[in-house]
Amino acid sequence: MALTIANVLVGVATLGVRQPNDAIAEWSKAPAQAGTYSVKLYKGGTGNAGSTCLEIIPPAGILGSGLTAAIAANKYEYYHHCSAVLGNFGQFELRFEDPDSVGWVEITGVPLQNYLGTAGWVQQTAAAADKVGFGGHKEDGSSFFDWDLGNDWSDVYAEINTTHLADTMANWVLKRVRIELWECSPLRTMYVDTVKINNVSYTIEPGGTAPGMSLNSPFTEVGYTEDGVVFEYNADTADIEVEEETLPIDRVITKETIAVTCNMAESSLANINNAMAGAVVAGTVLSLDDGVNKTMNLKIKGTNPDGYNREIFIPLATATGVVGMSYKKGEKTIVPVTFQALKGVTDACTIVDNVV
Repeated sequence: MALTIANVLVGVATLGVRQPNDAIAEWSKAPAQAGTYSVKLYKGGTGNAGSTCLEIIPPAGILGSGLTAAIAANKYEYYHHCSAVLGNFGQFELRFEDPDSVGWVEITGVPLQNYLGTAGWVQQTAAAADKVGFGGHKEDGSSFFDWDLGNDWSDVYAEINTTHLADTMANWVLKRVRIELWECSPLRTMYVDTVKINNVSYTIEPGGTAPGMSLNSPFTEVGYTEDGVVFEYNADTADIEVEEETLPIDRVITKETIAVTCNMAESSLANINNAMAGAVVAGTVLSLDDGVNKTMNLKIKGTNPDGYNREIFIPLATATGVVGMSYKKGEKTIVPVTFQALKGVTDACTIVDNVV
């Protein structure tokens, strides 16, 4: 038997919880523009704004000096499939960082503001005339911001250099690309597929060739834990037996359960609220006995044996079980939690290993 030490995985993972369940980024089998999957970005119409996105960490060496020419040459684009409502859809965000200082800037194209979705696949190219907002930190760490949409891709590079920086962002490096939904309202869905970055097209499949790919929504990490995070899957089965055979001739699954357990070391009100199925929080008051069974979505993020992202997504779950917290001199107050998955409109759980 061959032993492959590299496949032995050691290390911790982080657990993020989104509650209320109104902002979800997940893998979806339908529709797909190419391949089997697309990325589904969903906003439920309530809650707070924030980035629900597909994120890619691009290859090294893409510099700010080439941005204007790349946009003019149609080197940045993606496919989208938007629900048939009027709203603000896919923002195209590029984050550049200065290798010589703490400076960084996020430049965001917004061609789909007040856009009526077509419920069909559309190729969206970042065009020179698209309106663009930006914000970041100068070389000295002070902040700058311009979101009045008085700029477009054709002049944003010059605007940042002449108005905000002591030097220029010519040698600033592209560190992150996001395609995102931001505003919470209205309720809408956008599917994202094949993405082009600096004239290189990436098929968007779970774990695929897009480097540093991850799905993100405004999760709140539970923080420190007593003993890590445990993911559990269980399948109940029934044997199919016949009189003529001594062994079962088949075996069928009659029930599946998926659970995530964690002993949270940070006894914040938010963690207690997530752990207690019937809790309701208003400001600094948590109340019980209203019988509210809150749904939420979960994300466990760690590192796979090859050193790349491993992400476990559970888009629909509720807290279950007993929550017992001890308050004793000299001891941590631990908040135990068990989440169990529910079946939604997509896969109840996906475990995705990136290959790059």
